[in-house]
Amino acid sequence: MSSVLQTVYPERTVRLALLSSCTIELLRAPLAASLSRSGVRADFWVGGFRQYRQAILAPESPLYEFTPHVVLMYLDGDDLFPEVTENPFALDVARRQQLVHSRLEEMAVLIAQLRERLPQATLVLNTVTLPPLNTLLGLEYNSAYGVRDVISGYNAGLERLAQTDSSIVVVDVESLVAWLGFSRWRDPRLWYLARVRWSGEAAQALAARYAATIASRMGRMRKCLVVDLDNTLWGGVVGEEELAGLQLGEEGIGRAYVEFQLELLNLYRKGILLAVCSKNDPADALAVIRSHPAMRLREEHFAAVRINWEDKATNLRAIAEVLNIGLESLVFVDDSPVERAWVRQALPEVYVPEWPGDPSDFRTALLELEATHFYKVTMTREDGDRGQLYRAQAQRRVLGSVATSLEDFYRSLEMRITIGPADSLTIPRIAQLIQKTNQFNVTSRRYTEAEVSALATNPEYLVYRLELTDRFGSNGIVGVLILHHQTGGTWQVDTFLLSCRVMGLAVEDAFLGFACQALDRHGARKLMGEYRPTAKNTPVAELYPRLGFEFVENRGEHRLWALDLTCQRVGVPDWFQVAFVGEKGNAR
Repeated sequence: MSSVLQTVYPERTVRLALLSSCTIELLRAPLAASLSRSGVRADFWVGGFRQYRQAILAPESPLYEFTPHVVLMYLDGDDLFPEVTENPFALDVARRQQLVHSRLEEMAVLIAQLRERLPQATLVLNTVTLPPLNTLLGLEYNSAYGVRDVISGYNAGLERLAQTDSSIVVVDVESLVAWLGFSRWRDPRLWYLARVRWSGEAAQALAARYAATIASRMGRMRKCLVVDLDNTLWGGVVGEEELAGLQLGEEGIGRAYVEFQLELLNLYRKGILLAVCSKNDPADALAVIRSHPAMRLREEHFAAVRINWEDKATNLRAIAEVLNIGLESLVFVDDSPVERAWVRQALPEVYVPEWPGDPSDFRTALLELEATHFYKVTMTREDGDRGQLYRAQAQRRVLGSVATSLEDFYRSLEMRITIGPADSLTIPRIAQLIQKTNQFNVTSRRYTEAEVSALATNPEYLVYRLELTDRFGSNGIVGVLILHHQTGGTWQVDTFLLSCRVMGLAVEDAFLGFACQALDRHGARKLMGEYRPTAKNTPVAELYPRLGFEFVENRGEHRLWALDLTCQRVGVPDWFQVAFVGEKGNAR
């Protein structure tokens, strides 16, 4: 089984089809610019004015010749429900309900056609809204006439569609319109002259939200928000104020800092790592974090803490190193324009937003930052635990620094591995790892959740996940291995990856050692391994020869290796306790 998405992520390029009930051509430029800021290049195919039905339903449509990775279909409320705006008095409750039902039925038909002809594409839909000023003003909610239930019924129907198909993503345009304001969202002149439903300002906002959605699906979002302390998490300078003198509490401007911390805490709950980078006396600053009664963020919420008098670029490098993530994964928030300018100059990979001078605006600025750099369309159990997992990882590094030997360090971790086949509960996390893991990833193939589900039920494939627990707690699902039956007794590693959190622990030896044992039950005699080099996966370049595989041949830039299972296996290191749960039937 091949995937068109396999060609997307290594090159960070996406083929994007734009369909709409209005003129959508003017969205192309701002969308391309927004995607570029996330490191994604887009090739576009743009459908004609109100031609979305024809583009989807015609078997020979140019849409299908383009074979997009993403189909973005923007439908406007005025275009979907013209009856409502033209004569709302003709619509009783039953008629309004029937109208919503018919539009959702049509959407289901269009989705079915896209799924049949573009089974691997992601479909991006949108919630809709209608002009808040209309002829029913005053009658809405006070009479039998009303249009709000049309909008709410349709948007709820989209939510149900998305929950039954993981390849569908719904972008909440209704909330975006509410945030910007409908009077700023529309430019009547553009509608009358060009049949465009948005103002220039709205097009920029819509493009940014779409770009964040697509980048999130491609695993191109930031992972860690690093914050300063003085005049950022609280008001005042801790070295100059007593604890009680800081601006942090339930009244006045101190409440602004509390609400900012509460929103940071929600980021933490969503799986975004938090870290501290501050020029301060460590004892004074930690005393505030540990004991100030109004603090909402405590030490356990920060995956990494650097409080000292070194320059902040040096400290940000150290934070990225201890968390084992790239600098491009960091966002740095600091109240000082001097510090922001220095980090931008020294570490251009780190995103450093402009930051408001008034703490009353901090929470809003963070929400806007979240919408562009920390946007998520799905959550897994591991996302909610991520802050705790990375903090435990930092503790492991401390333990490793005092161990007398590497093997003693491994044994001191008391590591327990659980391996099992992919199932409905674990497939979302497996797909998430496949889409975003770069360093320990031998082939860098990318599969969507729907594709992983298909592989898991295909008798020619074995899809396994690996969970790791140690003395500091569970790491969750951190490994994926997909084996593909070739001919006779030969199998090939289609996908093999580990989260960066567990690199350097020899987990890969245990995982491939398990694979050798599991393939016995399938009559395997040879295991093939392919290395497909990318800019980031050099850590696994020598994986196969290190584990005893013999070189076979070069296929362009790709290298192929083989292990003769009749006379050689990969050994499972004795410092692991390995348990296997469940098994998939024999593949032939």
